[in-house]
Amino acid sequence: MKLKKTLGNNIMIKMDNDNDFIITPNGTKLYIDTAFDPDKHVVRVGEVTALPDKITKNDTGLPWKTEIELKIGDRVIMYFLAVQNCLAPERKNYVREGDQVWIFIKYHNIYAAIRDGKIIPINGYMLVEPVEDPEWIRKKEKAAKVGLEIPDMREPNNTDVVYGKIAYIGKPNKSYIDNLYKDDNYYDLEEGDEVIMKRIRDIPVEYEYHAKIDGGRKLYRAQRHDVLAKI
Repeated sequence: MKLKKTLGNNIMIKMDNDNDFIITPNGTKLYIDTAFDPDKHVVRVGEVTALPDKITKNDTGLPWKTEIELKIGDRVIMYFLAVQNCLAPERKNYVREGDQVWIFIKYHNIYAAIRDGKIIPINGYMLVEPVEDPEWIRKKEKAAKVGLEIPDMREPNNTDVVYGKIAYIGKPNKSYIDNLYKDDNYYDLEEGDEVIMKRIRDIPVEYEYHAKIDGGRKLYRAQRHDVLAKI
């Protein structure tokens, strides 16, 4: 399937193969029923095959102002629900030729590109590796010094925060449709910074059984305004 370019803010993506199997640590290939918990098995990675000339600020649903950073041939990480919507029968924002599928997904639903082996977050995103709560670590170490072990009885909730280390960070967005958000005050965030974030951002970009990005390392996607503090 070859196109010269797409229109609006649609990006044409050649999807990876379906996530219908997993490889166990001992190398065994196990086929799985993707009808069970389908959200977990949605393909989230593909290759850019066609692009618009620019991002259109008046495009419906565009939540921020940014410039196009993708190139033909980039592999990309996408929002799984947006991929599901593209493939939905009532929308059918895709083309199929044999076993191969191409989807037309909006630019703002892409978290990062992979180019020449380098991970490049776009749309103002950063990819954050989760780290343990430093206060919890201190409590465990203090207890260990007197021969005690504290069982982990913590149950996360939406009022908690989550700790992480910035693994990859992209360019800031120029502005947001919602004036509550700005990237202006977060320019000093860098890769390697340990941060405290809103818990709503502790959703991995990939499901663990199918994780491929960065060797399968667990990574959260967040934007600068999701950061509450640097540690």
